[in-house]
Amino acid sequence: MRRSQWCKPLALGLMLMAGQVLFAQDLKDDKGYKEQLASIESKLKSGDLANALQSIEETLSKYPNGAEVYYAKSLLYAQARNFDVALPAAEEAVKIAPENILYNNHLLELYKSQGDFGSAVQVLDNFIAKQPNNPQVYREKIMMQHAGKKSDDALKTYEDAKAKFGETDTLDVLKAEILMDLDRPKEANDLLQVWRKKKSPIRQVYSSLSYILLDENKPKEALTVLEEGLATTKDDLLYMDMADANMALKKGPQAFENIKKAFLSDAVNFIDKHRVMMNIVNNNKEFSKDQLQDLANTLVLKHPRMPDSHMFKGDVLWMRGELDQAKSLYLTTVSMNPQHVEAWRKLINVELAGNKLDEAIVDGNEALTHNPNSVIITYFVGVAYMMKKDHDNARLFLERALDQSANENDFVKSMVYGGLGDLYHEIKMNSASEVAYDEAIKLDSSNVTVLNNAAYYLAVQKKDLEKAAAYSKRSNELEPNSGTFEDTYAWVLFQQEKYQEALVWIEKAIKNSEPSAVLYEHYGDILSKLGKTKDALKQWEKAMISAEGSSVDKDKLKQKISEKKYIE
Repeated sequence: MRRSQWCKPLALGLMLMAGQVLFAQDLKDDKGYKEQLASIESKLKSGDLANALQSIEETLSKYPNGAEVYYAKSLLYAQARNFDVALPAAEEAVKIAPENILYNNHLLELYKSQGDFGSAVQVLDNFIAKQPNNPQVYREKIMMQHAGKKSDDALKTYEDAKAKFGETDTLDVLKAEILMDLDRPKEANDLLQVWRKKKSPIRQVYSSLSYILLDENKPKEALTVLEEGLATTKDDLLYMDMADANMALKKGPQAFENIKKAFLSDAVNFIDKHRVMMNIVNNNKEFSKDQLQDLANTLVLKHPRMPDSHMFKGDVLWMRGELDQAKSLYLTTVSMNPQHVEAWRKLINVELAGNKLDEAIVDGNEALTHNPNSVIITYFVGVAYMMKKDHDNARLFLERALDQSANENDFVKSMVYGGLGDLYHEIKMNSASEVAYDEAIKLDSSNVTVLNNAAYYLAVQKKDLEKAAAYSKRSNELEPNSGTFEDTYAWVLFQQEKYQEALVWIEKAIKNSEPSAVLYEHYGDILSKLGKTKDALKQWEKAMISAEGSSVDKDKLKQKISEKKYIE
């Protein structure tokens, strides 16, 4: 998978080393300030992030010009992906110490992470005005202009930098990146081959060439280039590119070994390992669960102080069905960083998956003490209460999540509206439920859970069956072979009196899911309407056997069996 060569990742290092940053001028000789910095550093080194954050706030209240402290605060919140706090803190650090490269670079990374490339270019222009002879800043500007869809401006900045600093492999790699994105791979290849022949010492020459060759379906040549690059540069990050080449050659074991070598390397940044592990965990099609476990264990071994290392290990354990162990890893993650909303979300979800509703509620409320405005956590606490049939608290939290969701993306808003749709249906607020479902679908037409639930409840009410059919059909198109969704479509068709079509879909549902009392009853109902009474009786009897603890009406089911016909 192609990586941007020069857009540096968000800095995740948490050490605030006083000797490595520039003190604000009015604080450089302040003994108390230095002691506060040392205290923060000590807490960070020991992994005590909660108290480190408290010390940061106390220090800023006493020393409002403490650029180093604003920077540390921004780093911590950026790691937790809380950019609403991280970005203003970084801006304040740069405002206090505008010539500090570290602070400017971090602010730049935050703008990049938010896709605000115009602001990123402005940061770079401000820095160039103060330090016009820094070639790295020009390179960053080229990349930001290109990322902001201003490739012509980027190529002009490239020419300016070349005229100012001379021809270099680093500049030509940047131009090659732009040419590749502009679908001019031959020009990019010609440019990079020059530096390959000169045995350039920088990794990006070989990485970019390998990408071009892989795109041209030449994985063997790509692997050769990467082997040359590894021998020349000794840059272990090339193992990641070698993994891509080996996967293209259908050599999964070799690809795994490439990734493992990169993970074991002290020279490869955690953020690069994080990116690869994130991709593997979320989109894995190549590696076994044992291999995923090996990689996750390696991350914890090499980066024990990084919360996400433990979170990834928890993810793999969850995949393996080891919920208690996964929970333990998520607890470790949030104890290291209580502002880690994603880890809290996973912790609550693994508890919901294990039907440990009280634990989910307790942990959810604990998470909200550290992240009081988190819509995601508020939503999942509401879901936990709803699963517990505590409808008053469920409504309190889900409606609170909706009230707080104005600045969230449509996916999150759709999720909240969908939860409210489920809740309002349960408490017999059917009109409000339908409005909530429709709003959820308007926000995210691919929300399969909402499409399915809205369709099913309309079918139960025998209302708006055309809309119910459209919703259910779409959920099955988006997620085929889901027994739950197929059962819903069968039931909508049943209510539309399309019994033959309903039979096709209920049989798909039986095939693609663990049969349940509800499925068996629906199957029997459809068969009965088709005049297949003997077969219908068999299904109703199966439903009766499985009825304990289910939502089926056992009295009505007994009546169907007794009278040998469908009962409304």
